[in-house]
Amino acid sequence: MLSRRRLWKDEFVFLAILVVCAGVGCSGGPKLPPLARVTGRVTLDGKPVTTGIIVFVPDTDKGNDGPMAVGAMDRDGRYTLFTLKAEGAKVGWHKVRVEEPLGQGWAVPARYANTASSGLTAEVKADEDNVIDFKLSTKH
Repeated sequence: MLSRRRLWKDEFVFLAILVVCAGVGCSGGPKLPPLARVTGRVTLDGKPVTTGIIVFVPDTDKGNDGPMAVGAMDRDGRYTLFTLKAEGAKVGWHKVRVEEPLGQGWAVPARYANTASSGLTAEVKADEDNVIDFKLSTKH
């Protein structure tokens, strides 16, 4: 029998996949643009953020467009990004947000859940294993 935590995590991963589907469509559509592997760690005041998802949204202001990439944080705050059909994120600049899990108490300031207010950006480079860590703070 699966534990409640395991069931919640499975539901959360499913939700993350649905978010990506909404962003890029679930049809057999066009071929994905060049992607690169992205992993990293999210911390808040030096401690791992152990729940939630991280979302990389291509920054159209810097000439990047295409599908979003999403990753769920594990108990150590580590994530790996995925688009709908593959591991990785589109090469180029992204605006980044960190979202809380539904119905869970969360200590991360709300400003991080919106790309307009998070202040988080990242460049995904081609042909590299991109390791991109985010050090969040409760102080403004």
